[in-house]
Amino acid sequence: MLRKIFLLLGTAFVLNAVEINIYALNVKKEKDIITANTDVVIFSDFYFITANKAIYNETTQEVELFGDVNVLRGQNERLHSNYAKIKLNTDEAKFQNFFFSNNNLEVWFQSKNSYLSNNKFESQISSVSSCNVENPDWEIRFSDGWLNRENNFVHLYNAKLYVKGVPVFYLPYFGFSADTHRQSGLLIPQIVLKKNEGLYYQQPIYIAYKDNWDLELNPQIRAKRGFGLYSSLRFVDSLYSMGNLNFGLFREKKQYYFKENLKNQTHGGIELKYLRNNLIKGLLGDNFQENLWVDATYLNDIDYFNLSPSAYNDLTSLVTSKINYFLADENNFYGAYAKYYIDTSKVNNKDTLQEYPSFQYHRFLNSLWKENIRYSFDASFHNYYRQVGSYANQLNLTLPFSYHDVFFDNFLHFTFTENFYASFVNYSQDPQKNKEHLFKNTHEFNLYTDLSKSYDNFFHTLNFGINYLLPGTKSGFITEDYLKSENEEENSKLYIVQYFYNQLGEKKFKHRFNINYLNRQEKFEKIENLFTYYYNDYISFNNEIKYSYLQNRFSKILSQLQTNIIPKFNWNFSHAYQNDEYGKYSFISTQANYKFNQNYYVFGGIWFDTQRSHPNMWEIGYTYQRKCWNYSLVYREKIDPHLTSGGISAKNQSGVYFVFNFYPIGGVKYDFSLQESENKI
Repeated sequence: MLRKIFLLLGTAFVLNAVEINIYALNVKKEKDIITANTDVVIFSDFYFITANKAIYNETTQEVELFGDVNVLRGQNERLHSNYAKIKLNTDEAKFQNFFFSNNNLEVWFQSKNSYLSNNKFESQISSVSSCNVENPDWEIRFSDGWLNRENNFVHLYNAKLYVKGVPVFYLPYFGFSADTHRQSGLLIPQIVLKKNEGLYYQQPIYIAYKDNWDLELNPQIRAKRGFGLYSSLRFVDSLYSMGNLNFGLFREKKQYYFKENLKNQTHGGIELKYLRNNLIKGLLGDNFQENLWVDATYLNDIDYFNLSPSAYNDLTSLVTSKINYFLADENNFYGAYAKYYIDTSKVNNKDTLQEYPSFQYHRFLNSLWKENIRYSFDASFHNYYRQVGSYANQLNLTLPFSYHDVFFDNFLHFTFTENFYASFVNYSQDPQKNKEHLFKNTHEFNLYTDLSKSYDNFFHTLNFGINYLLPGTKSGFITEDYLKSENEEENSKLYIVQYFYNQLGEKKFKHRFNINYLNRQEKFEKIENLFTYYYNDYISFNNEIKYSYLQNRFSKILSQLQTNIIPKFNWNFSHAYQNDEYGKYSFISTQANYKFNQNYYVFGGIWFDTQRSHPNMWEIGYTYQRKCWNYSLVYREKIDPHLTSGGISAKNQSGVYFVFNFYPIGGVKYDFSLQESENKI
C-alpha cells in the first residue's frame, strides 16, 4: 500500500499549457506524448477524469481515454463512456457508448456515438428520459438528436416513445425544453367538442425573452361560433412594482350571433392589474408607507369574460374598476381613490353612477393633554358623476374624542367616545335641490375586561364588554341614498372574545360573540357567533352564524370540518348559506382523497346547490404518480349558470377527463365522452 501511494504521487505532471495534472500507477513520456496506465486520474480547474488508460498530446492538447471513463465537467455535468477523446483547450469531445447528465437538466441521455462542445451536444442511436437509468418507466429513442446547450432545448429526429420497453408513439421530429427555467414555445393545447359551438381548439403560445416580462397568447377557434385571440402580459417594471395586462377579442359568426340574440358580434376587453409600493416615499424617508393599486377593466359586454381562457363564472352584471393610492407615516394617512362601473345588463352606462375622484385624510389616534385622553380625525371627499341623471359631490368630516381609564387593578376598562360628524353635499342636474348638509354627534360608552389566566393544562384570554351608543343632536339631512349617509340609532351591544391555548402555546379554541339591541325600538337587531375548535393537528371545526332579528332569518351560516385523521386520508365538509342584500345562495360540499401508497391515490367530491336542489358539480377519479410521469382519470359532471350578453344561461358539462404527463417534456389533457349543452334560464 505504501509503494502504491508513492507511485501515485511520484508520477504527477503539471502541464503549464492547459494546467492539468495526471496521476497514475504507470506513466511514461515520449517527446510530446504522455501515456498513463492503471488507476488514471486527471484533473484541472474544469475537469475531473478517471479512466483505465489515457494518452495526452501536449502539442494538440488532446487526451484519449480508454476503459471505464468517468468525467466531471464543471460543477454540473457527469459523463461516462468506454472511449472518449477530449480537446482540452476548446472543450470539444467525442464519446462512444456514452451516458450524459447535467444538474441543470431534468433528463439524461444515452447514446452510441456523441459529440460535445460548449454550445452543442449531438448524439446518434440514443435514448433520453428522466426516470431511473436502469429499466426506465419511459424513454424516447431516436436516431439523431442534439441539445442546444445555451437554452437547453432538445431536438430529436425519428423519435419513438417507449413505455416499459413497449413502443407506443412515433414522431419524425420532437422538441422540448429540458431546462427548469422558463422558455418560449408552445404550451399544451386544449381541444374540446362542444354541442352548441362545435370543435373548440385553443393553442397557447408562451413568449419569455426577458427576465422581467413574459407574454402568453391564446388564439382560439370555435367551429360553429367564431374565432378570437386573448393575451396576457406579466411584467416587473421596477424593484417596487409589478403588473398584468390582459387583452382579448372574439368575433362571432353571423348565424350564431343572430340565433343567440347576442348584444354584440365582436366581444372585446382590456384589463390592467398594477401594484407599486414606492412612488415618492423614497424622497420622504423610511418612516413612510406607500401603495398604488390599479385594477381596471374595460369591456363591451360580459361575453368577453365568458370566452376568455380563464374560467369566469358570475351572475352579477356589474364590472368594477378601482384605483387606490395611499401614503402614510406614523401619524397621518393620505388616500386617493377612483371607482368606475360598467353595468353589462344596460345598453349604455350613461346613467350609471361613477365614483371619481375620492380623497381622504386621516389623523391616527393621538393623546391630547393626558395619555388617557385621545383623538383622531378623518376627512373624505367623494365626487359622484354620471352623464344622465343627477349627481353630486360630498365632503365628510369625523372628529372623535375618547377618554380611557382602568379600575380595580386593571380588571375593568372604561372608554367614553364623543364623536362629531359633518357632511356637505352639492348636487348637479337636480331641479329639486342644490345643497344639503348634516351635523350630528354620538356618545359611545364601552365597559370591558381584558383578562388572561394560566391554568394547569391550558391558558385562557377573555375580552368581555358592553357597548352603548346614544345619538346626540342632529341638524339637517341628506336625501340621496347613493351618498350612503348613515342613520345611527340608539343601540347596545354585548360582546365576548376569548381564546384557549394548550401548554405548548398552540391555539385550541377561539370564540367571538356579539348581540345588538335597538333601545328605542325595544327589539334585538342581530346576533353573531363564531367559533373554531382545533382538536389536534389533523382535525378542526369552524362555524360562523349571523341572524337578523329585523328580517327574522339567518343572513349567514358557514360551517367547515377538516380532517386528516391518518396520513393517507383527508376529508373535509362545508356548508355555506347567505341571504342578505348581496344575494341568496346555499351550498353543501364535501371532498375526500385517500393515498393507497407512493403511487396511487383516489379522490372525489360533490358541490350541491341546496337552493335549487341539484348538484352544481361532482367528480370522482384517481391519480397514478411516479417520479418521472403521472396520469389522472376523472369523471366529472358540472352545471354552471353564467351571465351572457344574451341573458342568463346554464351550461351542462359531463365527461371523462384523462390527463397524463411525462416530466419534464409535458403531457396531454384529453376529454372524451364529453357532452355539453347550454340552455337559457
